[in-house]
Amino acid sequence: MLLRITHRTEYRYDNPAYDSHNEMRIRPWDSGDQSCLAFDLRCEPAGAILEYRDFFGNHAHSVSVPQPHDSLTIVAQSLVEKTPPPDNHYPEVSFERFLIDDEVREQTSYEFLNASRYVPFSNRLRKFFWMTSRPRPGEDVANYVMRIVQYLRDQFEYETSTTHVHSNLDDILKTGGGVCQDFAHLTLGILRLAGVPARYVSGYLTPPPDNFVAELGEQASHAWIEAWLPGTGWTGFDPTHRCRTDERFIGVAVGRDYNDVPPIRGVFRSEGGRSIMSVDLKFEPRTVASPNGFEDQSQQ
Repeated sequence: MLLRITHRTEYRYDNPAYDSHNEMRIRPWDSGDQSCLAFDLRCEPAGAILEYRDFFGNHAHSVSVPQPHDSLTIVAQSLVEKTPPPDNHYPEVSFERFLIDDEVREQTSYEFLNASRYVPFSNRLRKFFWMTSRPRPGEDVANYVMRIVQYLRDQFEYETSTTHVHSNLDDILKTGGGVCQDFAHLTLGILRLAGVPARYVSGYLTPPPDNFVAELGEQASHAWIEAWLPGTGWTGFDPTHRCRTDERFIGVAVGRDYNDVPPIRGVFRSEGGRSIMSVDLKFEPRTVASPNGFEDQSQQ
């Protein structure tokens, strides 16, 4: 599948903003089943754009606009080629055997085995883990991860009004509902307490080919998790949809939790008033990749 993604973010200010500095993680990654063939990032008014790699190896960009402006528009275009992930048959490894190497994994995967800002090891989480979600000693690790992904989604409702972007996993345990970010954080907490390295993934979930909708507002932004499975390595799971990830999932960045990988965050100066952000996402199936991926941009 070849896909062009246009991600447009716009800020509007009550009073002119200046010295605007933004950090973005919006370029899709390159992996075994995903290639970012072209990427273009622009802003209006024009500013300084710098690309770098962050601590976790993600592509990141800084966008700085010093002059006064009433609005700021940042448009990222990506051309992504996605192939179905391999149909892995995971080697059976029991938790009893897996945890023998726990000390080694604690050193090599420290960030993905311990608590983080949105994944605290709270008393509420520990109680939930020991009462409902701990693995059995002879249980296969890969089967356990899939069991937890499905179990947690069955216990909680998809509810957009009960949490917010800065919620941690305790909020979904309290309210009984949340969104993809909350399901990802809760799954990370359970897996880490069980001793399975697990990391947060931000990206896009594209529509199914038989019901393709080109423009989705911001609802196609998605979050899922990757768990480290013995004999396989990092493997994607979507707690929101109770499934393994497939060719519909376009990965952008990984981290300990949402705090490491927001698509955009920044600061600015002004004389006061509100700033309003809007996000639009557009997906366009492609058949052939042009040299730069965006040959017909002026015609859209």
